[in-house]
Amino acid sequence: MSSKILMPALSPTMTEGTINKWLVKVGDTVKAGDIIAEIETDKATMEVEAVDEGKITHLLNESPDTQVAVNSVIAIIDGNENDTLQNTTPQKEKSLNENSTIIDNQDLDQNNEIKKNVISNELDVRIKASPLAKKIANEKKLDLVNITGSGPNGRIIKRDLEANKVVNEPSLQYLTNHQVIEPTTMRKVIAKRTSEAKQEIPHFYLTIESNVGKLIELRKKINETNSTKISFNDLIVKALAMAMQKNPNTNAYWQNNKIYKLNNIDISVAVAIEEGLITPVVEKVNTKGLNAISNEIKELANLAKTNSLKPEQYTGGSITVSNLGMFGISEFAAIISPPQASILAVGKIIQKPVVVDDRIEVGHTLKSTLSADHRVLDGAVAGKLLKDFHDIIEDPFQIWMQSIDMEVI
Repeated sequence: MSSKILMPALSPTMTEGTINKWLVKVGDTVKAGDIIAEIETDKATMEVEAVDEGKITHLLNESPDTQVAVNSVIAIIDGNENDTLQNTTPQKEKSLNENSTIIDNQDLDQNNEIKKNVISNELDVRIKASPLAKKIANEKKLDLVNITGSGPNGRIIKRDLEANKVVNEPSLQYLTNHQVIEPTTMRKVIAKRTSEAKQEIPHFYLTIESNVGKLIELRKKINETNSTKISFNDLIVKALAMAMQKNPNTNAYWQNNKIYKLNNIDISVAVAIEEGLITPVVEKVNTKGLNAISNEIKELANLAKTNSLKPEQYTGGSITVSNLGMFGISEFAAIISPPQASILAVGKIIQKPVVVDDRIEVGHTLKSTLSADHRVLDGAVAGKLLKDFHDIIEDPFQIWMQSIDMEVI
């Protein structure tokens, strides 16, 4: 009896994947659990295991840049001449986050509602176009990514290519003064996701300046004896979790005209990699000490840079911390990463004169900007979160007090 191996869903909203590399060939004998292929999404590379024992008789021969639909048959074990790899089945929606509560005035069937409100940190980058439109675009070398379709469900049709002809054909004066770069899947997702976030989420911004002299002293004292070297970012992540714990109404997000309130405080940390940006999640930060937080951030960052993060390690999250201080950026505002309702942008620590008890001293200041989703957070609520964060990093001894894995300093 034959066994079919399907393109797996590596995340709740994944609809397509790429076969990065086959580790077996037709005729090889495998047993259940053997790794047979590497599957790549825009954020991670995962291994696919054989589901049964037998001989590989069919393999899907697709190039690395070909997207294969989830639940399509990609390999067959002990197949016969009547078996085919042409089967494609649309992915069923799954619930991703069990760490949330719906805030609503009506009693709803929770299972059905959750299916409609999937938390997504990935976007479907498929291009819907008619066969004729694809043929014309290929002949004329037009980029369908930037074309808005006017057909059913946004499908690109022939007239859309004619309407966008001028936009897609570069001026002759630039033909010898530029090169066209095909963006990676991750870059396409970032482009689409940030565009939609700015268009759909009503952002507002709050900035506060903090005197972090005591934070600098705390880090120095900790690192004099601590085996794990604590960074300013580790301290900021812990302080933000403590501030959010004081403001539970900020631990929520908006989805399909509902507010979902999260139970755990999970902090996403922006990590720059060669292909773009990814935000691995440190879970339950409010329950962890600085050593645990620091080690986990380092581990997640290393996994991100080797494209080895599992989907559950970069999806969800209560809020994101984006720190550009190491690049000399003193202040900036970041774009919210849906479905989260806020992101904290942290700049560089700057040495300058400050007023302390009616006298001028040399101080160290840090500017933090909170971008907030006005559908979920009002100004006073977001302002209270930022003010509590400010108070904690200005008087950071409480960070050490809440870190049970810290040595006495």
